[in-house]
Amino acid sequence: MVLATRDAPALIDMQEYHTLATSLAQGRGYASAHGPTAFREPLYPGFLALVYRLAGTPSVLAARVAQAILGGVDVALAAAAATALGWPEAALPTAWIVALYPDRLLYASYLHREALLGPLWLIQLIAFASLRASPGPRRAALAGLSVAAGALCNAVLLATSFVHTLSLLTRPTRRALAAASVVWVVAVASLTPWAYRNLKVLGHWVWIDTKGGNALWEGNNEGWLQGKAEMEIRQAQWDQMAGMSEVEADRFARSQALRFIRAHPDQALYLWWRKALQFWRLELLFFFYYKQGYWGHLPVAALVTTAVVILPVFPLLVLGACAGVITGWRDRGTRIALALILAHCAACSVFIGGFRYHYPVVPALASLAVLGWRRRRLLRGRALALWVVSALCFSLNFVDHLVANADQIRALLGRGGSLSYSDTRSWMKRGIF
Repeated sequence: MVLATRDAPALIDMQEYHTLATSLAQGRGYASAHGPTAFREPLYPGFLALVYRLAGTPSVLAARVAQAILGGVDVALAAAAATALGWPEAALPTAWIVALYPDRLLYASYLHREALLGPLWLIQLIAFASLRASPGPRRAALAGLSVAAGALCNAVLLATSFVHTLSLLTRPTRRALAAASVVWVVAVASLTPWAYRNLKVLGHWVWIDTKGGNALWEGNNEGWLQGKAEMEIRQAQWDQMAGMSEVEADRFARSQALRFIRAHPDQALYLWWRKALQFWRLELLFFFYYKQGYWGHLPVAALVTTAVVILPVFPLLVLGACAGVITGWRDRGTRIALALILAHCAACSVFIGGFRYHYPVVPALASLAVLGWRRRRLLRGRALALWVVSALCFSLNFVDHLVANADQIRALLGRGGSLSYSDTRSWMKRGIF
């Protein structure tokens, strides 16, 4: 996959990460084309910068190779996470599913934080599972480091960090309370150097990034309700923030989003529900790449074959995970895994929804699906009825996604279905996928 995309264009987010990483690798600090910044979380650009330094040049191909290697580490972490949740019998099947999962193979060639976020999600799970098994200062410190690392890759992981902490406190012994305290003291202490750097450089104390307010406003505004395209909404917001510093823009965007939520709580809840549905929609990353000219023009037969192979994978995984949750509800590991998945979904839904945001939870879904398959004989009576209802709801969401994109799919199969990178902005304005 890396070799197939070695000459593929770098898309908008990829270009930003590449610019930040190049600045770090060349010793110019964490800076965009406009100067020092905290607009994006620093850990993933830092990972790219390390790769660039080792490669001796800012090479996107080297970054893609490094992400492919990281994907192999991810497979081992997925097996370890299944064992940590108390499912050693699911470890090997989970590892195989993660290793062969189509979208995770595709992400190796996509310079985006999900490549690092997936392993960090699993490291955090393993660290807290170890801490629950034996609360102690050393394990608590490691869990705290995992919290800080996750937040510096994507602030959404703070939601799963709180779930982990609550799971630690379900039995509020003195040792558990002390361990939870150590976790958050270490996490805050680990975030402080970055926040202090932002104070010195930007003049404001910024704990993680200056994009949170923007992301919140992008996902909570009237444009969504009016059916406007994502780039159209963003452009209108950028026009309002023109001339502001990034800190001022972040605060202004956050205030606008909160004003919308307070003024229209019913509409905000409706938007969160819509974005939650998007979180569970079909994975179209292959076709996203195709629209960007990654593969050149492919014949219709190849596209249809790819769709038949790729598209059913996520639905089958979700339906299997539903069976695993229903048949293993009394198992503590099942409840923790479900809480983590739902917390991740909820956090993404409050900000910006989309199918790529479920990438980190795939290993947990895979483990639950393996358990669901092993326990399939337990699906009787009420359990079977509940699974049928769940399967119906998810299936309707998947079908709705296909129907909503019917026109774009027909265009993709037609002449000129593969667009060049120069068409990206017009492609995004049309709202394809």
